[in-house]
Amino acid sequence: MKFFKKTAVAFAVAVALIFAGCASNGTSAVQRDPEVEYQLVVLHTNDHHGSTLSRDGKGGLAERATFVSQVRQEAENVLLLDAGDLNTGMALSNMFNAEPDIKAYNAMGYVAAAFGNHEFDGTLAKLENQIAISDFEWLSANVKKGKAYLGKPYIVKNYEGFRVGIFGLTTQRTKVTASPDKSITFLDEIEVAKEMVNTLRNKEKCDIVILLGHCGDVQETEDQETSLKIAQEVSGIDLIVDGHSHSFFAEPKFVGSTAVVTSNEWGKYVGKGILTIKDGKITEFDWEPVEITTAAFPPDSAVEALLAPYVEQANASLNDVVLHTTAEFEFGNKLTRYQEMALGDFIADSMASYLKQNGIEVDFALTNGGGIRAKLPAGDVTREDILTVLPFENYVYVVSLRGEDLIKLFEFVGSINQGAGGFAQVSKEVRYTITYDENGHGSISGVTISGSEIDPQKTYKLATNDFMAKGGDGYEVLLNAVDKFNTSMLISNVVIDYAASLEDAITPSTDGRITVIGGTLPQ
Repeated sequence: MKFFKKTAVAFAVAVALIFAGCASNGTSAVQRDPEVEYQLVVLHTNDHHGSTLSRDGKGGLAERATFVSQVRQEAENVLLLDAGDLNTGMALSNMFNAEPDIKAYNAMGYVAAAFGNHEFDGTLAKLENQIAISDFEWLSANVKKGKAYLGKPYIVKNYEGFRVGIFGLTTQRTKVTASPDKSITFLDEIEVAKEMVNTLRNKEKCDIVILLGHCGDVQETEDQETSLKIAQEVSGIDLIVDGHSHSFFAEPKFVGSTAVVTSNEWGKYVGKGILTIKDGKITEFDWEPVEITTAAFPPDSAVEALLAPYVEQANASLNDVVLHTTAEFEFGNKLTRYQEMALGDFIADSMASYLKQNGIEVDFALTNGGGIRAKLPAGDVTREDILTVLPFENYVYVVSLRGEDLIKLFEFVGSINQGAGGFAQVSKEVRYTITYDENGHGSISGVTISGSEIDPQKTYKLATNDFMAKGGDGYEVLLNAVDKFNTSMLISNVVIDYAASLEDAITPSTDGRITVIGGTLPQ
């Protein structure tokens, strides 16, 4: 596929000339023949989410390595990048804090990865260890630990005939969608991007500027700085390699002269962009998403051998059957973020029931649909299956909330956009209706707990996860709790233990605890 726009290229040339004219004397320009056409192949992934092995013949690190190796054999200049969220996914990866994934990235020759929001799910010590074992650079120009950058703000790569600058950005939504250490700060994406372009164009004299960003192209909140908005507000960026929204692009999106690309999720695709460069300027951009399948790209033997010890150790415990189902618990296209799902019902019911079995009385359980990440299969369900559905290291919290604050909590639940990770899945004690208008704005009605309306004067106990209890996904009203405590039980372990206590196979079903009127479901 070729996407070459004369107007866009002309604008890019003009911008490049302006910046080149302002260049400092600190760095000498790359030597080149102005008549020669040079090429750079940019390969990129995003939202890997611990997808160490292929899923149903799609993705897989060893399969990806085969594709990357083939491209390297065909092209002289290959730049391999990842736009963030390497963490939090398959149980195999989670068990080893993504160590097998990082070692595979090292073997493939990744040059850089952006910090994604899910890099901040665990402790800072965990992330810093991941940085230490990475042969590639972790980039983000707007993430700092104290006064220093957590990773690097940018890197510069010299090739014959041209110089490339790559800077990283991480969405400020990380403050809400993850649990970053208190020492970590997130700066404004657009202002930082302007600074980085100025530095790379003027100080470093880069011909090509690439933003490796975990910003997303889907507007989740009004104040979110998406990759498309950054492209609109910041001139001088040639290419944005994006992540966060898990979007599939069949072709690049152009914003002025800036091309924005992303490659879906879980390593199912690798974006392949070929930049043709003449006299330091892009004259052509050819891009396509390459589907990675085991059939097309048999596993690379070296990477497969690298992963084998981890697989063997994990299999010892992950293959234990803990539940039987009569049919698949569907996940679809992240449907737990849109409506009541049998999978959400089961998880919330497991939380409430397990606590009651262990002497902890709660009025109901509530968890965020975005914390549910996959389907449960029909038949035998293993420990690995549940850990893949619930990959986050979230603990069950019991929160006591005044009725007046509980009313506010459900008002917030009703205001959450369909598709947002904060969309609530609740246990069987709860009933409510969400009505969406033509603009997609929601409102809630008919809220009952165990058949009764909420009493503003009563105090209620609810089970949730530590992320939400600390205000994550916008649940700031939970910070008003009159009491909260950490049960020290991981939600995944609670569900596993509760599932193991069930004698009979369970059938996926919903019971109308959440009624949705209006709105739209994903395709």
